[in-house]
Amino acid sequence: MKISVALCTFNGDKFLHEQINSIIDQTLKVDEIVICDDCSTDGTLKILEDYKEIYPALFQIHQNEANLKSNKNFEKAIALCSGDYIFLSDQDDIWRNDKVEKTLAVFNQNPEAEGVFSDAALINDEGNLAFENISLWDSFLFCESKMNKPINLFDFLIANGNFLTGATLCIKKEVKDFCFPFITSEKFMHDEWFALILSKRKTLFHTTDKLLFYRLHNSQQLGIENISKIINPTKKSIREQNLTLNLKKVKSFKDYKFLTYRFFAQYQRFKDLKNQNSDAPIINELIDITIKLYLDLDLEMKKKHPIRYFFRKRKNDKNGRMQIDN
Repeated sequence: MKISVALCTFNGDKFLHEQINSIIDQTLKVDEIVICDDCSTDGTLKILEDYKEIYPALFQIHQNEANLKSNKNFEKAIALCSGDYIFLSDQDDIWRNDKVEKTLAVFNQNPEAEGVFSDAALINDEGNLAFENISLWDSFLFCESKMNKPINLFDFLIANGNFLTGATLCIKKEVKDFCFPFITSEKFMHDEWFALILSKRKTLFHTTDKLLFYRLHNSQQLGIENISKIINPTKKSIREQNLTLNLKKVKSFKDYKFLTYRFFAQYQRFKDLKNQNSDAPIINELIDITIKLYLDLDLEMKKKHPIRYFFRKRKNDKNGRMQIDN
């Protein structure tokens, strides 16, 4: 069994030492660290060259001739990995020293698994815990402990958006046979691509262990709005969260309004992806699924709240909003 790490770098000299050291110091050692640098102009390459000198057999360093950006850079790094298991790694996090061991244990317990992801603790620039009781999953409202089991990850992603962060993911080498090429869009990252494909195949598994420390930067926007709702929840945010997690039955007009907006937004997002990546067959399926979710709920809202529905529909039609393309 060979274990690879696909690590992408770009001007990451501030935190790179901590990340690489945490990968080297695993209880179950990795066999190769494949690094694709995306035209760094800081001290990143010097740091990588120093590690390569100390561990010549462990490190493979590839310098891109042009900036590929995150999606295509990870595609390149993963393609260059030769291991049976491939861990994805950002440049600024810190792995728990048993991340590899714990992740491979999930694979061993679930032979059908092709990908495994975990939760993560959130840290700040200084490496200190940013929140005592809020994790990476919480920032995406992936409240695993509250969700009905077994969790249908594909349905959850379609209805509610991505829950998987690439830095927490490990895949089997066979996944490379059907995941390339990645969709190219700034609003659709490689981690969501893996989540869609593997959850649809029912081969995506997870562990509730927080196997790394995910660094939040001062300029980072990821999950900030959701975190504020968790710290200071309102009646509205609690209601919306319960609807999102299917913990509350849809009853009021507000419930229907919230969910139809959510489903329509997902439909529109997938439609935009089709315009950019028309040759990806799975996108047509995503569009069809979100249209059905939206129309079914819209019809139900019309039956249960006909008067308020009429005025909402008339307003949306007048403004050209919430229109499904036939």
